[in-house]
Amino acid sequence: MPDHIQFPLEPLEAFDMFLKEPSNGPARQRVISSLAATGGQDVKRETWSISGKLFTDEVSHQINWKGVHNKKPFSRMPTKTLPFSAVRKNTVTRSATDAEVTRHAVRWSNPATDRAARRRVPPPSTR
Repeated sequence: MPDHIQFPLEPLEAFDMFLKEPSNGPARQRVISSLAATGGQDVKRETWSISGKLFTDEVSHQINWKGVHNKKPFSRMPTKTLPFSAVRKNTVTRSATDAEVTRHAVRWSNPATDRAARRRVPPPSTR
């Protein structure tokens, strides 16, 4: 990995350019192995763990799967391939389908606004 690209990713565009370069294939495989090592007992936890490692809260607020509401479409970015490959590299989630990973990636991005704003639901009143 080049020194200027570290996890979580920011800016995302620089990493996408890095992934497009065919000569970076071995580095791409190291990234996938690193992401797969984040662990997860099922497809959802593995996908969410990988997504959390890939993106800062601020970046996750700027993207969504389809690119609606003036956000960048993650489904069309080269970075999109990483969660699919990393989830399948984990022995527990090796048989995950594209649909499963996509569903959990989409669901992970839904509360991005709350993560980016660092909003938390207050605990219920004890009265």
